[in-house]
Amino acid sequence: MGLYKDVYKKDVETYINKTPESKNKYEIANNYMPGGETRSVCFHKPYPLTIEEARGAYLYDIDGNRYIDFLNNYTSMVHGHAHEHIAEKAQFALKKGTAYAATIPEKIQFSELLCNRVPSIKKIRFCNSGTEATMFAIRAACTFTKKTSIIKMDGAYHGTHDLAAWDSRYNTAVFPKNISQNIYVAPFNDSETIEQILSLHADDIAAILVEPVMGVAGVIPPNEGYLDKLRKLADKYQVLLIFDEVQTLRLDIGGAQEMYGVTPDLTCMAKIIGGGFPVGAFGGKKEIMNMFDPSKDGFLAHGGTFNGNKVTLSAGIATMQLLDIDKIEKMNSLSIELENKIKKTVKQSNIPVTLTRVGSMMNIHFTENKPENYAETLHSNKELIDILHIKLLNRGIFIAPRGLINLSTVMTQQNIQEAGDVFKDALQEMMPLLDR
Repeated sequence: MGLYKDVYKKDVETYINKTPESKNKYEIANNYMPGGETRSVCFHKPYPLTIEEARGAYLYDIDGNRYIDFLNNYTSMVHGHAHEHIAEKAQFALKKGTAYAATIPEKIQFSELLCNRVPSIKKIRFCNSGTEATMFAIRAACTFTKKTSIIKMDGAYHGTHDLAAWDSRYNTAVFPKNISQNIYVAPFNDSETIEQILSLHADDIAAILVEPVMGVAGVIPPNEGYLDKLRKLADKYQVLLIFDEVQTLRLDIGGAQEMYGVTPDLTCMAKIIGGGFPVGAFGGKKEIMNMFDPSKDGFLAHGGTFNGNKVTLSAGIATMQLLDIDKIEKMNSLSIELENKIKKTVKQSNIPVTLTRVGSMMNIHFTENKPENYAETLHSNKELIDILHIKLLNRGIFIAPRGLINLSTVMTQQNIQEAGDVFKDALQEMMPLLDR
């Protein structure tokens, strides 16, 4: 334990020496924002970087250091930063006014694009975040089925509202007293537990909510047949199946549901469909989504001042039009190459590290075995992740503090080569900490 602290302390000193202006900005920010930030995931010790500019695959901090961005704002910047075509579309929209309480052509164009692209979506509604998307999808499911509860997977992230967030990750004292009455929690990749829950409580359960690939929990892929089994269970017990594709929409033209050949009843989206601007959307079967039709008596209300605003939708249309199968396959190919480079270092060094990867998303875990659910990720050595993270930052590679890595379409072979070399240097430096 002492050796861990000594190594980490040395890396922190290097980080502080490289980023004095970021340190200064953090100290000022901490006077006005708790923790000096307004997003929990942006914080890491000793303090987060202050990024001044981003272009293409690179971030530039306020001290002038350059980083290859392997985080891409947690998968949302699928075409990298300040993409010329997307920026042009957003700027053109900006000149026409940003938001008004009426239909705009972009709403029609983008809804048609997404309905034609994603297998499950026959009708769609726009909102402002993934949190809103899952919140309204759950509300739609409960209203449609006339039931009040959902099944979610332990450790899954579906936003910050109570029904989405409640599970073993949190102290239950922060939630309303009776919230647990409306949530049943099961491990990911465990369809047997879900069937046990449904066999006892199907009359109370409106939907099964699942990320086709667990994101925040560590890019955990579904076992073969797992998603198909959830589809069959939903049909058998007359509940809805909701896919949270906020992160996984990037995996194929029609998202993970097309990749795995399983069609849910409702789909939640955000991140890439906003082209770098705040966005959310949810859609699915016509008979479910038609509940939101305000021309009908007793419709299900859905508001939001900036739902479907012109700038977001203009950038989103451009982003999704650019994200064709060739670009997706390019990202996937480069992702495989980076995975293989890291695996080669791990194998040569006999380091207890595993990688989980699906398409252009991967996660590094300091575990002996690949995790198949959230509970198994808890065996990963958090101290080693912290050390690796800061070593990578000191060498110009920007990943999530928890080990998430994802690619953008503007990345090159040279970026992958540089990242592979940096991972090799960092992991080899850590070998004395990893002797078993």
